[in-house]
Amino acid sequence: MTLSNSSTHHLPASSALISYLDLPTLSFFLATAVFIVLFSRVRRSRDTIPILNPKKKFELTAHRVKKLFLTNGNAMVDSWFSANPHKPARLHADFGEVTILPPNLTNEIRNDERFNFSKWTLNAFHGHTPGFEGFREGGHDSRILQNVIIKDITKSLNQITEPLAEETALAVSDVLPSDKEWHTIPIRSTIAHIVARVSSRVFLGTEICRNKRWLEITLRYTVDAFMAAENLRLWPAPLRPLVHWFMPSCQKLRSEVAEAKEIITPVLEDRRLKKKQVQQGQVKYEAPDDAIEWVERAANGESYDPVSIQLILSVAAIHTTSDLVTQVMIRLAQNPEILEPLRNEIQTTLKQDGWRKTSLYNMKLLDSVIKESQRIKPIGNVVMRRVASEDVTLSDGTRVSKDSTIAVTSRRLWDKTIYAEPEKWDGYRFYNMRSDPDKQASAQLVATSDKFLAWGHGKHACPGRFFASNEVKIILIYLLMNYDWELPEGASTVIHNVGLAMTMDPALELRIKEREVPIEI
Repeated sequence: MTLSNSSTHHLPASSALISYLDLPTLSFFLATAVFIVLFSRVRRSRDTIPILNPKKKFELTAHRVKKLFLTNGNAMVDSWFSANPHKPARLHADFGEVTILPPNLTNEIRNDERFNFSKWTLNAFHGHTPGFEGFREGGHDSRILQNVIIKDITKSLNQITEPLAEETALAVSDVLPSDKEWHTIPIRSTIAHIVARVSSRVFLGTEICRNKRWLEITLRYTVDAFMAAENLRLWPAPLRPLVHWFMPSCQKLRSEVAEAKEIITPVLEDRRLKKKQVQQGQVKYEAPDDAIEWVERAANGESYDPVSIQLILSVAAIHTTSDLVTQVMIRLAQNPEILEPLRNEIQTTLKQDGWRKTSLYNMKLLDSVIKESQRIKPIGNVVMRRVASEDVTLSDGTRVSKDSTIAVTSRRLWDKTIYAEPEKWDGYRFYNMRSDPDKQASAQLVATSDKFLAWGHGKHACPGRFFASNEVKIILIYLLMNYDWELPEGASTVIHNVGLAMTMDPALELRIKEREVPIEI
């Protein structure tokens, strides 16, 4: 899933596809693709917003500029907004052309119903393509999933805090070494295993969250879905409904969905049968209080794909939460002087309040450390991706055509007029801000604003950020109280850029061992 700046990308081999198609069919698809490309070039020629990676004259395909985007997208965006902080720019991205707006337009579009997040998800992650169904279910227009996240998961945070803590202890003991000798581990994949299991405790309950086959499927699917989506985006859009059948990455994805169905479907059918038997007075049965049941209630008889919903829940949790936990662990290894104050805060708070949602809220230094790590390296360089449902003219005169994609740059996260020494990691930055009554709310980890866009902002800000925040804290609490860790000598923590994504080397390792005297929690 993670590539360095030196990565190269090539169109998938097409020999199998060409041999399968007859000449008239292939000619039709190619002619259609050429027509769309030419039409879009004529349409764009009327637009005055500059393109940072323009096509050459008579260049019919976007393959070259998409490769340029994947290797230099973030650098191009940074360079443009450094010189033009209030002017939009366009990019040929792997998911199509996108207009990147300056941050001063954030509040103008954040709740504008004319910009649709679900359409962007469907387009960028091929939501109508077999294997990618979860991204259709995960769009913000999905009433069922949104109700589950907002009405069930978020409102149950107090009740699920202790089960999350319990599962974290079990997962960590299974994954990490249980002795006081130094061991070297691949940090990203190790944390992903812990996150997958802890998240599944809430999503699927104890009967599946410890199922090794399920955990392996969700971990593979999280990586493979992003890679397959990227591979498929390199093909012209008119050809994608055909070529995905022949692409190994997409075939692999469909296989993983089929495996997931073998696990989820029998559990769901068994629960439905037992509830029917209860209604008939045949048995006594109380269904577990987990996301399987929450989705059933939210659907209220409406048809839905339970496997796709569980997969997209896992993807969202593993992709974002494991990245954030990893970033915090790296920053703490680089700044060990903050470890003792953190451990003191955790011990004092848990001793007083136990495992409750309010306990996590009161760990203000931990909250600050996580938020600062997210500020330094968010998931990507742009946020608030949307597709316009009609022609829109913004207040600065920027014209956005119907069906075109927009996004907002995240540059304010590193703006020296907002954050002192923004290039420096300061674990106390947001802790100190919370002492100012005017900044107390915005300084919290889950807060969004036009100055902190790591979670997005407005109507489509990440709805699962409250659950993710608690999960990150619980995992870090257990690690901090029970383990010491450090970066190996010479380890590189350089941030790699792939398109508009920001990531660490997936092979980065940490040295870790049990603490000599673990702190009682």
